[in-house]
Amino acid sequence: MDTSMLPLAAFILTAIGWISREIRHWLKDKREAAQDAIESLNKKKALLQEMLNGIEDASQKEELRIQIDEINTALLGLHSARLRRFLKTAGLPPEEALIADGLIQLQPQQVDQLKGEIAELKELPQSDSIWDLMAQGSAYYYAEQYEDAKDIYDRILNLTPNDPAVLTNRGVLYEKLERHDDALTDYNRALELSPDNPDTLNNRGNTLGKLERYDDALADFNRSLELKPDHPGTLNNRGITYKKLERYDDALADYNRSLKLRPDDPDTLYNQGTTYTKMERYDEALADYNRALELRPDHSDTLNNRGVTYGKLERYDEALADFNHALELSPDDPSTLYNLACLFSMWGKTEDALAYLEKAIDGDKKNQEDAKTDTDLDNIRDDPRFKKLMESD
Repeated sequence: MDTSMLPLAAFILTAIGWISREIRHWLKDKREAAQDAIESLNKKKALLQEMLNGIEDASQKEELRIQIDEINTALLGLHSARLRRFLKTAGLPPEEALIADGLIQLQPQQVDQLKGEIAELKELPQSDSIWDLMAQGSAYYYAEQYEDAKDIYDRILNLTPNDPAVLTNRGVLYEKLERHDDALTDYNRALELSPDNPDTLNNRGNTLGKLERYDDALADFNRSLELKPDHPGTLNNRGITYKKLERYDDALADYNRSLKLRPDDPDTLYNQGTTYTKMERYDEALADYNRALELRPDHSDTLNNRGVTYGKLERYDEALADFNHALELSPDDPSTLYNLACLFSMWGKTEDALAYLEKAIDGDKKNQEDAKTDTDLDNIRDDPRFKKLMESD
């Protein structure tokens, strides 16, 4: 290396460090300035409202209302700007299309902060700025307040009816609300306006998969991946569809490719684990569930599936610990109760198995049908109490 270049390199590194610090300070100052402005405007608004309540003159009242409206408009802009900054910092740019599955996981404290920002916005009149409304819609979505988010996108589409990105986003909200036909209507319209949008194709494929239209779903995922080959969410969704079709090797290939692009995605790890379980490759399934739970410790579905896998390996104590943890998170969940019934049956604990099976059936009658053919319950199948449970209405 040319040693004459060392002072210049050191200077460049120092300059980069200084610039980074200055940007951080500027952003901090900007956030603090925005907060100060919000607090100041809220104080002025409260004072004007107090004055409005204390006077009788109609013209003076109208003037005060105009001033309050102006303050509300300013507050809307400031809060929306804060939402945009928050979302971008979390890697969720509000101007990008929403993705129905595989979205970035926010930390609990981030969700709480987001909900706090939203709560302040709810106290203000609705905005007519599409720019602000887009930020609000994304915020509601990532805070999992789906009805509120849909209302925002309804409002945007009243202002601009033929925006394919907004139609796609509302389709995602319909999907979250399990209004699949409405979601398809919005996706279809969005694709008429913008036929080669890979995100819309991915989202529509996700909805088609939930409607068990697997071949149509695959067609959308394949087309989406032709346009955007390395999208981990689309690969994950196609893997789910392959798994539904029992094309397990194809599913694993997609999960593996997705995890190379996004190694620490708990959803893909979970889905890969369930595929390994279907293939009775239990040790590999456990490795995926363990990693997924390191990233997301309190995920009931992962705990349940790891518990089932421990049961298949006759590691009953570990299975029981997972099911109990899942019940702490979601007490009386019928699926967990049913899994406990299966576990205790395999373990040879008849009384516990029957007690949990009765609770599981009370919680969801579908468990009664599943129990009639589930081999995990063979150890209690000849018990008269089991037969009675199968006959109950």
